[in-house]
Amino acid sequence: MRFKFWGVRGSLPAAGQDTLKIGGNTTCLEVRCGDDLLIFDSGTGIRYLGNVILKAMPLRIRLFYTHVHWDHIQGFPFFSPLYFPENEFEIYGGSSLPVGIEEALKGQMLAPWFPVDMDVMGSKKKFFDLNPGDVVEGKGYKVTPISQHHPNNSYAYRVDCGEKSIVFATDTEHYKDRIDQNLLALSEGADYLIYDSQYTEDEYYGRDGEISRIGWGHSTLEEGIKLAKAARVKNYILFHYDPNHSDDFIKNREVEARKLFTNSVAAYEGLEIDLDDLEDDYSIFR
Repeated sequence: MRFKFWGVRGSLPAAGQDTLKIGGNTTCLEVRCGDDLLIFDSGTGIRYLGNVILKAMPLRIRLFYTHVHWDHIQGFPFFSPLYFPENEFEIYGGSSLPVGIEEALKGQMLAPWFPVDMDVMGSKKKFFDLNPGDVVEGKGYKVTPISQHHPNNSYAYRVDCGEKSIVFATDTEHYKDRIDQNLLALSEGADYLIYDSQYTEDEYYGRDGEISRIGWGHSTLEEGIKLAKAARVKNYILFHYDPNHSDDFIKNREVEARKLFTNSVAAYEGLEIDLDDLEDDYSIFR
């Protein structure tokens, strides 16, 4: 089992000289379970993934969505494998939305917001609306979603592949007085917890002249590490960075995270982790 980050930003892309190390693309995670390819979210980072995997066609891909806020779907129309008829997709999203995942993805490609609609995509596509606790199974792996605390709802996913496991918990807001028990159960004993670490505590609580972000649907590394410790997670990954946070800012956040939880690393575009690899320090800043 291995996974790779193609986009690590939240809210909107953040290109510029001060984001070159971490990257400026929005959410996209590639997960490989044996020969099977799973993708989580289609933020702008998915365009680069699509260009790389074209040479491996025909492709059989399962694409999972945490939710359909724009930063998690805006790369979908630019994911080139979708346009080739030899490729096949199963596309999964949460059932708590007013519309299903198919309608949500089609909506952003309608005029006047986009010049072509989904009918132009020649690939074979099947759409599935998931309920919390549903299990999607493959050869030697399973994917389990739960509902999270986020405006319009979002899903966290656990991927179990053989004896290895990761939890992808982005776009979630912690509770003031307790750990989310559903997320705690999902994360129990996972090898890696990838968690929404968008804000500092000063930003989240509105201290030192900051605007309060309470209720915005995101969390902090401090709260994520509380979860990681309670769930006996082996490794913690900071993820879903605010577009205003520079490489240097995130470097400092990684340092703070490691003071609280030694096996912590800040996600960056191109970070690839093989769960059979004994390397224990993936930091781009080391």
